[in-house]
Amino acid sequence: MKKTVSFIRINRNNQPYVDLQVAGITNYVKQHNIVLSEEIEIEVNVPSEENNITDLLKNCNESCTVIIYDLNVFGRTTEVILKHINYLLDHKVRIISVNQNLDLIGKDDMLTQMILGVVKMTISLEKDLMSLRTKEALTAKKIEGIHLGKPKGTIQKSKFDKQRDKIEELLGVGLSVRKIAKLLGYNNHIGLNNYVKKRNIRASINALPLEIAS
Repeated sequence: MKKTVSFIRINRNNQPYVDLQVAGITNYVKQHNIVLSEEIEIEVNVPSEENNITDLLKNCNESCTVIIYDLNVFGRTTEVILKHINYLLDHKVRIISVNQNLDLIGKDDMLTQMILGVVKMTISLEKDLMSLRTKEALTAKKIEGIHLGKPKGTIQKSKFDKQRDKIEELLGVGLSVRKIAKLLGYNNHIGLNNYVKKRNIRASINALPLEIAS
């Protein structure tokens, strides 16, 4: 059974956009004497909730018409928007975008093919621009003499940290790194050896004052 539904994206942080969608779709429906079978609303406040849009769109039947205010309701990025458009068109769902004056009938439709081509080109352009801007920003920082990455000499957290006291104790009694690794259950002693060297643990052990038994 053919049906026409409206789709509104709700966001508690952007009520003006929600109101704009409602007003735009309401006016369009009145002007074209359309009777809605269903008014769908989905709340998306954070990016992770966009997966709910995909799940909801799966309920749209073949030959259904979805009326939206604009294509932005389908996602926060052009790539996500295209994914949802393709999903609907693959399932023979017609998409009417009120604000952008678009009527995406199906993938066999010439106008729809042209619009999808523009969207795909936009995605490619966005990625190229992002890559270019990133490279330019990094190059500019290098020219300015700004060191990129972590400061030299920064010591990262290590899995060996939790057993450092034990490692120091065993090194102090003369055990080799290989034997210590075996005793503490580490498969590879090389990582432990690097840990000992980077933290200069042997030197700190040698610097400790000797205890004289009374």
